[in-house]
Amino acid sequence: MTLQIFIHLITVSIALCSKVSFIPNASFNLPQNFKDGRLPCSKQTVVFPNTVAASVIIESGVSVSGFILPEDGDLIIDDGIIELGEKYDDNCTVNGKAFYFEKSITSWNEPDVWISSKFNKATPDAERIPCYDDVVEFPANTTFILFLPEKTQYVRDIVISGKKYDTVTLRNYINNQADQNQRFVVNTHQDVGISVKYSTCRSPSGCPCQTETLEIDCSTKFCPEPSCVDPVQPIGHCCKICGGVMAFDVDKSFDFIKFQETVESVVKSYGKDDLVYHIGRFGNQVQLVVVDKGDYTGLSAEAVNTIDYGMEKRFAALTRYSGSPISKSGYGGKIFISMFFLVVSVLGIIYLYFYKMPQFHFPMFGRSDPRIFTRFNRRTESVVSLARKDSITPTGASSSTAFRNPLYDSIKSRSRVEESIAEN
Repeated sequence: MTLQIFIHLITVSIALCSKVSFIPNASFNLPQNFKDGRLPCSKQTVVFPNTVAASVIIESGVSVSGFILPEDGDLIIDDGIIELGEKYDDNCTVNGKAFYFEKSITSWNEPDVWISSKFNKATPDAERIPCYDDVVEFPANTTFILFLPEKTQYVRDIVISGKKYDTVTLRNYINNQADQNQRFVVNTHQDVGISVKYSTCRSPSGCPCQTETLEIDCSTKFCPEPSCVDPVQPIGHCCKICGGVMAFDVDKSFDFIKFQETVESVVKSYGKDDLVYHIGRFGNQVQLVVVDKGDYTGLSAEAVNTIDYGMEKRFAALTRYSGSPISKSGYGGKIFISMFFLVVSVLGIIYLYFYKMPQFHFPMFGRSDPRIFTRFNRRTESVVSLARKDSITPTGASSSTAFRNPLYDSIKSRSRVEESIAEN
């Protein structure tokens, strides 16, 4: 039993441990990364500096007149469309050039200044900062001014330009830093705010990222427009997203590993290559976030619904799902409108055919006295008269209103026979 618990705790620790690297926030879609503090429009040409240290990420939806590219650096174009050239429907009133520069002043609690292999689309911004079991690395040849956290954050190791530091040596380095290209600014309490400490999660119910939770700075976060109806905003997310979210309170009896295995099994059944998920701990709550790896299709919402149903209400879970993709939303209304116009069109054709269409005459060719084919009148104002044949006054032309009733002839013959019998 002791061996099983030990293996269990080691598994939790290994699952959380990872390397987190610091990079300046070089997103193209942030206004503060431009000289005039606003994003360029389709009438402006974007000018990059000669050298770009960090990789500049250009998200979808950018529309500019053109680019003047750097001589050295990386530009990463995210999935989407980038338009070059002036747009006629653009309300941009500024011409000329927009100058991009690398933001060098940043803070520890900005989510987009950290990168790690453990982050995915489902990871909340509150957990896109170093956790207690992470190795934090500051690469060499990067220029930045970093404001350290107000609340003490625990990490496993700190590596600056390839050199490892503990709490004491880190404090000495920051207080006597000589490298002006990399500057660490202590918090308002004149404290470093970073403690290097090796620790593992000893709770089977999981552990939060940090015991002292930081308030994430979402002002530097670029939020794309959600591609779904009724997007959701999980705990710790700066932006609304498309997918499924489930959060519930737990106690010490909660089995974090077993829940993770359940989620992994369900996600795999829906297609592991199509979905990504993240399980995090916020205080006494556990939160599951599942999103589509590519474009939103609604599969992630279905997966969370399946997981919620399988828990059989063992926990009072708050579950939220996004609606259908915007590209497919409104199909019911569109079908109704289409059917409505189809029915109206059919009724209109029937009305024109029976009431408004003129008579068409087709002569029979090959005869001296051609007969005429005429369509039957669907509606007529003429009156059919029933009269005796011998009461019709001959006019040299047959009347089109006479009608010979065979019943009348039979009654007439019978009356003549009765008269003959009476005379005899």
